[in-house]
Parts: sequence; structure tokens; C-alpha cells
Amino acid sequence: MNFPKVIRRKELLQAAFLGSAAGLVGVIFFVILLNSMNSTETSNEEVIPVQSNEAENNTPKQFSEQFFANQHGMFSSSEAANAFISGYPSLNKSTIVEVDGSFYVWSSISTTKESVKLSENPSSFVKPFKFIGDACEESSIQDLPAQLKSEERSKFYFEKDQVPDSLPQDWKAITVALSSISEDLSVIRLHLLSHYYSENDCLKIQF
Repeated sequence: MNFPKVIRRKELLQAAFLGSAAGLVGVIFFVILLNSMNSTETSNEEVIPVQSNEAENNTPKQFSEQFFANQHGMFSSSEAANAFISGYPSLNKSTIVEVDGSFYVWSSISTTKESVKLSENPSSFVKPFKFIGDACEESSIQDLPAQLKSEERSKFYFEKDQVPDSLPQDWKAITVALSSISEDLSVIRLHLLSHYYSENDCLKIQF
């Protein structure tokens, strides 16, 4: 069998051109594929949600606090509640708080459940509730839950002309009057809450 010893120059150039073209197409395809992969990775990175501090700072402030009342009874009318109180001399510092048409006899309001001093005659129990000022527009009334939550006497009693503007205007007169009734902050807190709650419909009590 005879093999040609000479390869034509034209055929050699054609082979070289086809080889170069195939290599160039492969390189172009590889570059396109690589760019496509990088674009996909970048897109995936961009959709990762990131929580911003601005969203946290825009959280509305809550004007509500948890309290614990020393409750002696619940009645359907104020007359019945008053009749109950008159039967027990020990309830001479108590008050009646009306919530949704029911009349509650409370003798104190504390900031913790453990600090409520229960009695046996008449018997009492702890009544948890939230005091809410969210619906109030006047800041001095809106902030009352936080003000009443304090356990510092300096937050309740002030020297003449030293009452902060952030408190209701009659705060000084009421606390002076209450100081003659009791020195117990849980009793003072009770009567302050009862007074402002009855005078301001925007304040709410929630059980």
C-alpha cells in the first residue's frame, strides 16, 4: 500500500485554520459561561435580606405598664361596692375603679405581684392588669403608666415649684392631699391611677 509523501500546502492551511477557529470558539464559549456564573452569584447575593437599624428605630413607643391590684371584690354597681367598703373599717383607704361596667374594690396597686399585701378580713387576691396611655394625645397623661411604675418617692413628691412639666398640672395638689392619708406608695399609686383614669377616657385598664 502506498502513502502520499507530500501533503499539499492548501490542505495544511485549511487544517490549521479549522483548528484555530475551533479553539477560538471554545475560548469564547468558556468566557461566556464564566460570566454567566458570576452574574448568577452576584444576583443571589443581592437578594439576601438585610435588616436595617432604621426599621428598628421606627418601632412605635409603647405607653403601657403592668401593675398588680389588691382586689377585695367586684360588683355590678357603685352602690353595692360602697356598701361593701362601709362594712370593713380596714378598707378606709381603698377606692372603687370602674372597668367596662364592673366596679372593683382595690386597696393598693403594686408594681410586682410579690409586693402585694393580701388580707384575710376581708379576703383579697392579686389582680394583674395593664394601664395603657397609647390613645392619649397629651404627653403628661400618655406617660402616666411609666410615671406610676416608679418605686422612687422622689418621682411622686416634689418641692414647691419643682414639679416637672411632664406631669399633669394637678399632680402636686393631689400628692400633697394623699400624703395625709398614707405614706405607702402602693396606696398613693392606687389613688393617683384612679383619679386620672376617671378623668381621662383615653387611659385604659386591660385585664
